[in-house]
Amino acid sequence: MAEQEIAKHTKKVVQLMGKSEHGWRHKLAEMGLEIVTIVFAVSLSIWLHSLGEHRHEQQQVRAFLLGVRHDIGSDLDMIKELNQAYHGYDANFDYLGKLDPRSAPDPQTFAAAYERADHNYYFNPLVSRYQGFKSSGKLGHIENEALLEKILALYERNTAAIKSSEAGWRNNQEIFRAYMENGMTGDGDIAERYRLITSPKGKRLLRKQITFPQLYDRYNDYAALGAEIIKEIEHEYPEAAQQKK
Repeated sequence: MAEQEIAKHTKKVVQLMGKSEHGWRHKLAEMGLEIVTIVFAVSLSIWLHSLGEHRHEQQQVRAFLLGVRHDIGSDLDMIKELNQAYHGYDANFDYLGKLDPRSAPDPQTFAAAYERADHNYYFNPLVSRYQGFKSSGKLGHIENEALLEKILALYERNTAAIKSSEAGWRNNQEIFRAYMENGMTGDGDIAERYRLITSPKGKRLLRKQITFPQLYDRYNDYAALGAEIIKEIEHEYPEAAQQKK
């Protein structure tokens, strides 16, 4: 519609320039009016286009943030499971580390504890939605700068910190595995495993596998910041909080 108005008034300006029945003052006044109309129509067209584009961007932001709210909620559930799992691993390593080399273990209890010592569980956050929005260059469309900073911190800083701590734990587990595998001289029966685990080196490696306090702290930091982000998103979009209820 605005384009048609611009074309119509531009044509009128050209026609006015070719008219000879009016004096230059009259033609100048009419041309000025038409030019003002054209400028207004162009400005209106640009404003309407920008308004539509902004509305579309904010619709994308809304869909992204509500999706991120769901992703972080799932991550927080995983954090709870990880905390429980690692406390269980710690208790298992504590049990193995306190075994007396001069005693015989309960076969079933020891076998279950030995098997569990080889388990692991790592944080695997849902990041595909964030990475896709980031790679498309749309993060800048989030107008709540404080919320954006928290989202960036969660996915760029907190996730990397957890991965770093988990890598240290994984390294200690691999050292323990190598020690057990290389130390086997027979068929790896319970007696041989017990001997290796209750040796001074075995006990030392078991103690090193007990979870670093730093890892628990980083899980908790992620959970706390994630909860803040969910709360702020629900403040931005109250209907989301109502749907959750």
